[in-house]
Amino acid sequence: MNHEPPFSTPVDESEWAAQERALADERAGAASPAGDPRARSYRLLAHVLAQPPDAQLPPDFARRMAQRVQPPARAADNRLETWLVGLLAMAGLVSAAIYGNAWLPSLDQGATGALLAKPWLWALVACLGFSRLSRHWLHHDQVR
Repeated sequence: MNHEPPFSTPVDESEWAAQERALADERAGAASPAGDPRARSYRLLAHVLAQPPDAQLPPDFARRMAQRVQPPARAADNRLETWLVGLLAMAGLVSAAIYGNAWLPSLDQGATGALLAKPWLWALVACLGFSRLSRHWLHHDQVR
């Protein structure tokens, strides 16, 4: 049975052979070849990997590492709902601007009715709403 991995290029095969040779030399305790820096680095790597770890890992190491590498839970993607609410608000503002003269006078003529009947107030509300919605749309992919 052949345990050698399939190689896509001759370079991969020569690298694999150099690594295996360095590992076998390190296990056998043979002298390191002085002229080959690649063999020397593989030999050093084999030596380091053969050493026992300096300290024991904590018992919950795997759980802590899984928590660190796991991406944070993403909030539900509600861009469509936000877009639809914005569209509904814009439609309401447009209909109020077009048909407002017919129904705004029927409101209470107190302070609320007087404020709602002012066209500049509607423009202010529309600008504030649009700026809030556009800020949300432009920065929805950024981490908060």
